[in-house]
Amino acid sequence: MNVSAKSVVLEVLSAGESIDRGTLPVRSLVQAASAFDIAENSVRVAIVRLRAEGLLDSPGRGEYCLGPSAQTVNERIHGWRTVSMRVGDWDGSWLAVFTADLSRTDRPALRRRLRALRFLGFKELRPGLFVRPNNLKPGLQGIRDELVAFGLEPDTLVFRLEDLEQGEEESARSLWDSPTLEQTYTRLQGDLTVSLDRLEELSLNDSVREAFLLGREGIRQVVLDPLLPEPLIDENKRSSMVGVLHEYCDKGINLWTRFLDLRR
Repeated sequence: MNVSAKSVVLEVLSAGESIDRGTLPVRSLVQAASAFDIAENSVRVAIVRLRAEGLLDSPGRGEYCLGPSAQTVNERIHGWRTVSMRVGDWDGSWLAVFTADLSRTDRPALRRRLRALRFLGFKELRPGLFVRPNNLKPGLQGIRDELVAFGLEPDTLVFRLEDLEQGEEESARSLWDSPTLEQTYTRLQGDLTVSLDRLEELSLNDSVREAFLLGREGIRQVVLDPLLPEPLIDENKRSSMVGVLHEYCDKGINLWTRFLDLRR
């Protein structure tokens, strides 16, 4: 898997809240990138560009942390550990977002809008009408606030939808590829378990690289997961995978702390 200097800097700093309070010196970022054979100069160029984008801050000379432009997504990423607390019972109703009256020519706004809908698991039922099961505990107002925080236009119509005609109900329930999702949970759980058993047998350089890549894949799956309810998905398969991912990431943080030679 291709890993860029930018992704290493951002992801190590994101995990850094568990490693060293979220602030790391440039030497640690260079060391992290070395696990992927990324040159020091590439790291320094990436840092300059990320600071210009507001994705990095420098609280002290030669020290870096995530900047304000990265915080909303970072909070979402860190929320993967408590994802089970977001899922409630499903009463059969839907949350809906109507976007047909919004501009499609403002490309940056369109990208932010689609990113927000993707992060919250919405799918397009009809042109300009996105839906998801109403099973997330923040409820309607909480989901609306999250969508806006991720980039949805504040005046977008977000509402509760129920009593769909049978054909529309069937169409809505079929928007997500549940069998593929369940297969992904099972595969990831297996991959994480196998890797967890062998990480200590690898060299430290190889172990942190493997932990980074596989841990990132697992976290990405959870962060972007639609968090579907029963009967649309087997929730036990998702919960089992997330449980193994907890153990795996704890192990990965321990390995990275050793690799970067940090002291808590």
